[in-house]
Order: sequence, then C-alpha cells, then structure tokens
Amino acid sequence: MKIQDKAIVLSRSPYSESSLIVNLFTLESGLQTFLFQGARKKKGLILFPLEIAEITYYKRNDSSLLKLTEMQALEPLHELVGNPLKSSIAFFISELLLICLRDNHQDKKLFHFLNEEIHWLNTSEELSNYLIWLLAQVSKLEGFQPEIQHENPKYFELQEGKFTNELPFLPAYLEEPWLHWLVDSLRLDKMNFLSVSIPKNERVLLIDAWLEYYKFHISGMRKMKSLEVIRTVFN
Repeated sequence: MKIQDKAIVLSRSPYSESSLIVNLFTLESGLQTFLFQGARKKKGLILFPLEIAEITYYKRNDSSLLKLTEMQALEPLHELVGNPLKSSIAFFISELLLICLRDNHQDKKLFHFLNEEIHWLNTSEELSNYLIWLLAQVSKLEGFQPEIQHENPKYFELQEGKFTNELPFLPAYLEEPWLHWLVDSLRLDKMNFLSVSIPKNERVLLIDAWLEYYKFHISGMRKMKSLEVIRTVFN
C-alpha cells in the first residue's frame, strides 16, 4: 500500500553501501522506522535531524518493514545545519524524541508543536533558555507535567511530580534555590521565559533537573549522548 505523509527526521544510520535506515516522526503514524533504498546515492539529500519533509512509502501486510521511496524537504533549514549551537540543539531534541515517542503512536498535537518550533529555531537567535522551556512544554503535551503547588517552591518531588514547600516523604526530590525557574518554564510563554536572565551554570542544572524528572515518567529514559555537547556549548 502506497502512503504519503509529512515527517520530521530524527536519525539515520547506514544499512548498505547505498541504503539507510531512517527514523521519522510522522504526522499520521507517529514514530516509524524505514528502509530507504538508494538514499546514499541521491544528490542533495541531507536528512539532518529535525528536517521536515513530505514522504512517500510502501507498507506491506506481510511485512513490518516500511520502504521509503521518496522524500522531499519542505524548506531549507540552513541555520540548523550550519550553526553549531542550533545543530547541537537539533541533535538533542531528536535524541529526546527517539527516547520519548512510542512506535506507531499518532501524536498530532506534538507534531504540530514541533513543526512550529523547528521553524522558529531556524530563524531565532535567542536560545539561551530554550531547551529548559522546551522540556517543560513536552511534559505538558505528553501528559506528565508536574503540579505547581507553590510558585517559589523549596522542593521538586520527582516521582509524584510536584513543586511543593512540604518536605517530601519519597527520597527522590530536588532542593535547590533555582527551582522557581522550572516553575517559570511551565507558566510563562516562550518569549517571556527566554527573556529571563539565568546564569550559565544554572541553565545546565535546570536541563539536568528536567531530564531527571523525565526518568521517573518516561519508560526507557536513559542518559542522553547529546547532553555533554549541550553542556559544553551552553557553558
């Protein structure tokens, strides 16, 4: 069966001298893995993380293997490819999605959100707090956002997911002076949060805090390979 869809590139890996295995987040079918025969010989094919494309593929009833036959980028994302900071962010987001998304699970709300964010990321220059805000928004969209019991909390209870001033019974919690910025990343819109002045070292701690929270709410959450690069570029 021939299928056309819209997709966001997450990763690619060699399959043969001419073919690739490609992981895509599709609009209609969620996370999918494709065999793209002849892809390595196609001129102008980039397949960079977060590239947005129209795709054509074939699905057979007697096989779980999806064969990607056509892929056309909807618009060039030169900044994501050529800007080291933006490309580092793109790799981080792609890796995060590969961990968080479930195979074959349609998630149009998240897809449309990412589609807008990718275009914004390609053109924006205000990126210092961006990943902190993005991690907060993904927790909202995927239904595991923490509860805000206090806007200037003493504790972030990771397992039950709440910002509180009451000492948690469970041992998995954070007690830090910068927790209010995590609350702000949930409460404020993007541009207002990006304008908040956060010291460099604490930006990285805030990203780490969100990822620690994700471990309790995303099955299979693991240490991200791209995190060290993010720590380097943001410091």
